[in-house]
Amino acid sequence: MKKFDVCIVGGAGHIGLPLGLLLKSKDKKVVLYDKNIKVINKINSGIMPFIEKGGEKLLKKNKKKILATNDINYVKNVKIVIVCIGTPIKNNLKPNFKYFFQLFRELKNYLNKNQVIIIRSSIYPGSCEKIVKILGKKFKHISYCPERVVQGLAIEELPKLPQVISGLSNKSISVSKKLFKL
Repeated sequence: MKKFDVCIVGGAGHIGLPLGLLLKSKDKKVVLYDKNIKVINKINSGIMPFIEKGGEKLLKKNKKKILATNDINYVKNVKIVIVCIGTPIKNNLKPNFKYFFQLFRELKNYLNKNQVIIIRSSIYPGSCEKIVKILGKKFKHISYCPERVVQGLAIEELPKLPQVISGLSNKSISVSKKLFKL
């Protein structure tokens, strides 16, 4: 299995894919993990699956250097795991975090205590502590770095917007700062 620096979970979406393309353009080895096989196939064929200003050009340029996959095993051997899954809204307009926390139950056996986990999904205060409860106390390198881009303009906005960073450890904050400084 090829070595990567970063695995973006939810990597085929409107937040994960532009971030992955930008990190790849800064020489990071990026794997995009997602469950949507149809979109994965498009990405691996060099076809942007949605409208993203500058996305098509960046994907074509990095097509052979970035991998989209539905193989969860790629999560195991990276230094940084970035979670970019959507937060659906319930009928009462409140966020539904069921799938967000279920993701960590699925990832639990593929993560290791030395990895930095960066959360970019929309979550509420205390969520990182709940993730630690799901994964176990040895997982303390968790950062929250919320995405703040307009859909379709992420590639243009990410390099310009300051990144808010918080974390549960000095390592998670330091690694996150270094990554987003790129």
